[in-house]
Amino acid sequence: MQLSEHYNLYTRYIDCLNKVNLEMSYSDTNECNQNYSSTRSAQKSKTFCFDAIKLHELYFENLTGNNTTIYGSISEVIDDVFGSYSNFLEKFKCIALSMRGWVMLCFDKYNGEYYIYGQDSHDDGVMLYAEPLIVLDVYEHSYMIDYGTNRSLYVDVFFENLDFKVVNSRINYLLNLEPKEPPHI
Repeated sequence: MQLSEHYNLYTRYIDCLNKVNLEMSYSDTNECNQNYSSTRSAQKSKTFCFDAIKLHELYFENLTGNNTTIYGSISEVIDDVFGSYSNFLEKFKCIALSMRGWVMLCFDKYNGEYYIYGQDSHDDGVMLYAEPLIVLDVYEHSYMIDYGTNRSLYVDVFFENLDFKVVNSRINYLLNLEPKEPPHI
């Protein structure tokens, strides 16, 4: 039930982006003002909707319920950077409980580092050169139907359904590594 409502919201972001793009194609270039203008409003809406679409796509893609045992490149990275998977989960969950929008494990292509960061909004706090590896939606719409106000349980269930094959494909693509198969359990 929760995911179907979530998907409906995602499709509304697509509709929003299409509408904004259409409006921008007819916008008056004489109306350009940083305080208020239709151009400014359209640009703000465009980045909000575009980022919402991309973040939701990454979120849905890594939330399959398949390949839920950590393995491969992501396991090695987490052990190297955070010391252990349990340390990583503790830090990730703390940030997830502290933010209003998104929490991600990212690879920074600029400096070659991995870090967890959060965003309060789709387009607020976006870090340049940050490639998302694990993406979790922590907006209330993502958990309220199934979990009420228990965001902590939602985060736990997210990790029980995180597809590490997807996460490894993201990291291997960035590092140009050959993919490893998930363990057969």
